[in-house]
Amino acid sequence: MKNEFIDTANVNKFRSLCQEMEDPSSLAGPSLAMVTGPAGRGKTEAAKHYAVHSSAVYIPPLNTRTPAMVLREITFELGKVRPGRSESCLSVIGEEMAKERRLIFIDEADLLPMTILEMLRNLNERYACPLVLIGEDELKGKIESRRRLASRIRRRMEFSPVTQQDVAFFFKRCLELKLTPDVAALIHKHGRGDWRPVLTAAIGVERALKASGLDECTLELAKDVLRNA
Repeated sequence: MKNEFIDTANVNKFRSLCQEMEDPSSLAGPSLAMVTGPAGRGKTEAAKHYAVHSSAVYIPPLNTRTPAMVLREITFELGKVRPGRSESCLSVIGEEMAKERRLIFIDEADLLPMTILEMLRNLNERYACPLVLIGEDELKGKIESRRRLASRIRRRMEFSPVTQQDVAFFFKRCLELKLTPDVAALIHKHGRGDWRPVLTAAIGVERALKASGLDECTLELAKDVLRNA
């Protein structure tokens, strides 16, 4: 299976959001964004891919988080240093943002305590650094519970369920298989809108094709793979 990134409708919407946040015009008005959706929709992969292909920085989830730890991670991604003191971190962030205004992704923001979310809001206001908060649906409730935070959100985006078209395109690009509509529909139903079951099914289909010597995924083969998934 080829390891290729798939441009879905969700990814295109996410890219548009990021480009707006990076644009100098976002200096006028709020410059926070919130991206939500259940696990498995592709939020993290979209953020990582965008960061790799731009000057944006991606802050991964941490097992334990404090405001100082998050500040140090942001400082390291921007300036490649991890000062021990928060004020030193803020100085580096300010210097780096003055050189180049870079988008910052904060993943699993739904798990962050309110103290860190408020710290990120202050960071955004102090240095005009555009921030994208990424998380599951609980993030929406946290943000809306604080007017100071909610009023700073410039863009909101929900990652929609994976579509049957996404499934067919993924198999064509990564496995070089053209699925019939009934097979694509079956795998799409199995995925229940998430990518992870679709990926597991793809691995099973690839294994079954190699074992059988077939060069196309029949409906019966797909059913057999999904029964054992």
